[in-house]
Amino acid sequence: MTKAKFLDDSAIIQAWQAGDTYAFEILYQKYWRKLYSFARRTTPNAEDAQDLIQDVFAQLWMQKEQIDAGVFSESYLFAIVRNKLLDKIRKQYVREDYIQKILQSASESDFSTQQTILSNDLSNHLHQAVNVLPEKCKEVFQLSRFEQLTVDQIAQKLQLSPQTVKNQLSKALQVVRFHLREFATLGLFLLCNIF
Repeated sequence: MTKAKFLDDSAIIQAWQAGDTYAFEILYQKYWRKLYSFARRTTPNAEDAQDLIQDVFAQLWMQKEQIDAGVFSESYLFAIVRNKLLDKIRKQYVREDYIQKILQSASESDFSTQQTILSNDLSNHLHQAVNVLPEKCKEVFQLSRFEQLTVDQIAQKLQLSPQTVKNQLSKALQVVRFHLREFATLGLFLLCNIF
């Protein structure tokens, strides 16, 4: 058959269904660019739009026998493209939502685990640092930091002057900071790598 004999879509479909593969080529040439332009308006990636249109024509090829030549039209093709676009958007949305949930749950879990480990390590390092303090200094530090007592409350409880409590606390903080400096650097490094 010549191209001139394919006056309308129904003649093209009938010829194609009768075994004329050239008719399918005519159909492809007639609609490919229009369908691609339509898909390209909603698909930011040109390759995705091309793949989608190839899928449309592959679907037509596979369903050749089910196509009603009397009903087939340009609108029919655009409806297939539109449905494929909607499916793609739905799948992309579900995939992105799923990925976000996985990432969120993974980072919450990883962060929670890392935070627990760092917290336990800090606690161990802190107790080691406090244990090297002189007895009175250690007692002042524990009352201040662990029991949250004020300088005046510590002074009253230990029967010391407030200035002595401040001096002991200052000395304790210097020692503790010195012992925790390496841990602080490691903790900061680990926290930066979490994010």
